[in-house]
Amino acid sequence: ATPSRQTTMAANVSTEEILAAVDAIHDEAIGFLKTIVSIDSTLEKGEGQVQSTIYAHLIHVLGAAEVAEDATSSKDDGKRKRTNPFEVQRIPVQLDKIKDQRGFSPVDWKYDDDQKFDVVARYHHESDGDDTGRALLLQGHVDVVPANESDGWTNPPFSPIIKDGRLYGRGSGDMKAGVVSMIYAVVALKRMGYLPQGNVTICTVIEEECTGNGALAAPLHTLLPSSSATQAKTAVIIPEPFPFIVTAQLGVLWFRAAITGKPCHVLQTSAGSNAIEGAYALYSALKVLEEKYNEPKGNAHPAFQGIDHPVNFNLGKIEGGNWASSVPSSCWFEARVGFFPGVTIEDVKRDVESTLHEAAKKMGLGLEISYSGFHADGAVLLPEYMDGERNNGGVDNSETGESSVQREFVETIQKCHGLASSSSSSDKVITKSELPLKPITCTCDARFYSSLYQDPTKVAVTCYGPEATNIHGVDESVSLKSMRDVTATIALFIRDWCGLVKEND
Repeated sequence: ATPSRQTTMAANVSTEEILAAVDAIHDEAIGFLKTIVSIDSTLEKGEGQVQSTIYAHLIHVLGAAEVAEDATSSKDDGKRKRTNPFEVQRIPVQLDKIKDQRGFSPVDWKYDDDQKFDVVARYHHESDGDDTGRALLLQGHVDVVPANESDGWTNPPFSPIIKDGRLYGRGSGDMKAGVVSMIYAVVALKRMGYLPQGNVTICTVIEEECTGNGALAAPLHTLLPSSSATQAKTAVIIPEPFPFIVTAQLGVLWFRAAITGKPCHVLQTSAGSNAIEGAYALYSALKVLEEKYNEPKGNAHPAFQGIDHPVNFNLGKIEGGNWASSVPSSCWFEARVGFFPGVTIEDVKRDVESTLHEAAKKMGLGLEISYSGFHADGAVLLPEYMDGERNNGGVDNSETGESSVQREFVETIQKCHGLASSSSSSDKVITKSELPLKPITCTCDARFYSSLYQDPTKVAVTCYGPEATNIHGVDESVSLKSMRDVTATIALFIRDWCGLVKEND
């Protein structure tokens, strides 16, 4: 086998060159976006087809080598010689390997290797003496929430169309455009003949919309490549549809409540107890808990100050009864509960259970509560920027003059975004105000790379991606210009965070 085709000389690549390379492949990127948006990758249909499509595409556009599913990464992985600088691998999501891990969300469905797998493309910089100690993980999810044309879509949700600079279709914004951006940022650099001077991983995962188990299943030591440098710094960018830098996210818990009433004929309604009416009464009790969670003197979190009603509960599904003239004896509903970082899932469960059981007892209803789906902790992603500005928690190393990893990470994104979105290609100074820093009132896979799981002095994570509208709603769409800008931002970020080297033919 021959060594990887790399030189040891760092390359000085201009912003103008990178922007031109991104623009040159923009139409190709849009075409690939249309391809994957046209694939129904809901939980019901499965993510296998879209993952297989991405897997094959990564091999094609990166000229990557396939790696067997059972191959594992190790700390000395970077020492073995490769015939190709990029390697692509499927990582099956196997219940037995994740069910006891922190962050696991319980499920009531089976995991099938043919449908349930992540895709990881790794680039490991191999050269003597020029290790920058930098790594970058670009991660995105490929699953989408359900969509039916009968819900009022202007066009079928899985038949993408382009209109007025936007691509419409389920998953276009959340988050297949982000997936395309992170892939084509690397493709643009490679088409120019450049490779990163640090380790870069592209990962597409399943089940972000319901569990996060896809991100949990891809081993963290694989997703965050090790470096021989003692001061290694890893950046994680998840291009969710947020055109800003995300600083924190809420926790989310899913549960099901099964209510039992007493059936009777409508002539004797007072002799029975209506389980459907009981379900609504129980949920009304939960809404009181929701308000308590939003009280400033209750569980409010400083990262969410200034946001009106950040914590939300949602009654997502309900079913009950079997006859219009019979008082229903059974009903169930499924709901989503949000909560602040620092509040434990166990405490949320106790609050939910005590609230519902107390209300059910007063109404003479039977009640069983079960859990399937999200058990996602709330997380502060950038603690140094809790309030949207850098706070005193971010202390630079005064002895070495080095800035914190979070500060360097945020400032690099700010600069690169400004260069990418500006009409000028000159390396002007970008102010922080041009790209806001703020929290999101939902959850995403970024929690797995927060201080809950990683060392925040070595790993920095955020979500930043294309602007989208109506995610999870009707006529979801994404701005194609925004997708281009995010692609360019990530390509510039690779240059500034990892450095670039020229690839030999």
